[in-house]
Amino acid sequence: PSSLLLNDSRDSHESQEPDNELALVENSYIESDMEEAANDSEMPRILNQSQTPSLWESIASEPNLCRKFAGTAGTWFLFDVLFYGNTLFEPLVLEAAFGSHGDVDGYSLLQTTVRDSLMISLLSLPGYFVTVAVIGKRTCGCCSKRSSATPNRCGFPSCFPCYQTPTFIQMQGFLFMFILYLSIGLFWVALSNIQWLLLLLYAASFFFANYGPNTTTFLLPSVTYSKNCRSTLNGLSAAAGKLGALFGSAAFAPAAEELGESTVMIFCGCVSLLALLLTKLCVKGSSGATL
Repeated sequence: PSSLLLNDSRDSHESQEPDNELALVENSYIESDMEEAANDSEMPRILNQSQTPSLWESIASEPNLCRKFAGTAGTWFLFDVLFYGNTLFEPLVLEAAFGSHGDVDGYSLLQTTVRDSLMISLLSLPGYFVTVAVIGKRTCGCCSKRSSATPNRCGFPSCFPCYQTPTFIQMQGFLFMFILYLSIGLFWVALSNIQWLLLLLYAASFFFANYGPNTTTFLLPSVTYSKNCRSTLNGLSAAAGKLGALFGSAAFAPAAEELGESTVMIFCGCVSLLALLLTKLCVKGSSGATL
């Protein structure tokens, strides 16, 4: 009986071996099919990667590259000349507004400088929040109630609809900076005797810098260049801005000593006008729907 059991078990193992071999063969076919399918799915991705142009090819094929780069890098350079230069120029304006502090000790001078700078910061800081509140929205030039028939326009002929795009915000910022700097420069002597007005005009120039190019210079490269090269060209535009910051920081104090404060402010107005023209001519306006 034991020999019969051994024979039965041997027969059962022999009968199962072909099934196991078939299973192994089937599994091998399935694995090979899966590998072929994976290879087939990899091929389009590899082909797409091989067809994607390189960074320098993308930059070289960017339409109107020189014009766009002059608009983003040029305006960033000019703005940082103004912004960082006026940051160092601020003590001279405060001295003209509040008088010299040469007869006080160092601690009192520090307190006075912090107080005066805080006043300008409090007046200019809301410009950031205004930009966040209105960017991408449709606004008009007056406060009249809009009719239901023409919801995008008011009843006055002078009213015009506009989108608060980065390009528009940057242009209006440079426009008001041009007006304010020019006014301060032309009437510097008279404004030195009207301290509150000088401080208000100077703080307003920082307000429209914040509600303007101090925000939009970071955004414009992203909506100006194509996606294959926008990060690199954004970085190059930012590098141009840092060069402007270096130039403004180094040049303003010697220029004020040689030419006078009023001439420096008139120069700031001219730089603002040049940046306004560069924005208008070289930066294509973005659609409000894309923001």
